[in-house]
Amino acid sequence: MGAKILQQDRLPELVDELISTHEVIGPKDELSYGRITSASAMYLSDKIPVRSLKEFLFPQREVLVEFQLAADQVRLTTPTIPADVARVVFASCPCDAAAFPILDQVFAWDYMDSSYLQRRENTVIISIACENPDRACFCVSVGGSPIESEGSDLLFTPLGEVYHVEIVTGRGKALVAEHAAFFRESNPEINRQRSVFEERSRAKITKQVDVTGLPEALSFDNPVWETVAEQCTDCGTCTYLCPTCHCFDIQDEGSSARQGERVRLWDACAFADYTRAHAGQPRPVHYRRYRQRIMHKFKYYQENFGETLCVGCGRCIRHCPVSVDITQVIKAVRE
Repeated sequence: MGAKILQQDRLPELVDELISTHEVIGPKDELSYGRITSASAMYLSDKIPVRSLKEFLFPQREVLVEFQLAADQVRLTTPTIPADVARVVFASCPCDAAAFPILDQVFAWDYMDSSYLQRRENTVIISIACENPDRACFCVSVGGSPIESEGSDLLFTPLGEVYHVEIVTGRGKALVAEHAAFFRESNPEINRQRSVFEERSRAKITKQVDVTGLPEALSFDNPVWETVAEQCTDCGTCTYLCPTCHCFDIQDEGSSARQGERVRLWDACAFADYTRAHAGQPRPVHYRRYRQRIMHKFKYYQENFGETLCVGCGRCIRHCPVSVDITQVIKAVRE
């Protein structure tokens, strides 16, 4: 949809102007994204934050309905999300932004999840291309790139004193038009530099895994599942840090004997309690739960939606306490 140029020294001024009219989410530190109240509080780094952006559209804990017992009836109140809350995510990693089109299909599949979809509609995502990808990143193997624009409304690429600004969606175009004084038209030389940046950043992705024909290659009855799962401790770190994992549980929490809330909470298919019913646990053995995670990401989701449930961000490798490498697991099962 076109490209613009933004002087890098004007970035703080743009962020502060956005803060005056929007709720702005950006990297706070090496750990996480959070609400930014001034441009000086934003932490710009080559490193991907430990936690992903998904909690801002799919919260860790969300109240679905409040209930109260009154005489012989139950009163139900559904919390509402203010429709006028405009949000900008600034300095997203491209892989975090690429996770949202994947989640969109889940939350608008057989049921339209109104809270997720309303947050999604009210959020503009501005990503900054990765100049120095981490050694655990493997986005290129799953169809992504350090300069991937999928899921972003605007993609900023740092080129010396300027950012090349790719306008990806109508929402991005509208935001640029609203703040037109900060931008000028791109030119062939800047576009050429942007292409060189892409080639160099892609070349820095050294971790690779072959996902060609993987849904067919992953066998449910492969005995190697028992071996590759031995190292995993079922801690759930990979699931909670993953930008595309979306398992959840629904529980009733009472604040008193007569009132409480029905809440949605993040869950993980690795946990022994996940999917447990009165008749028992359908995956009582550890390796079967681990198999479910891999099969869901690289077989079941692809059979349903035509793409992989993974953006190659590398968080599950980088932060696993026992150094499980999902790319090595895939290679082992394929072989």
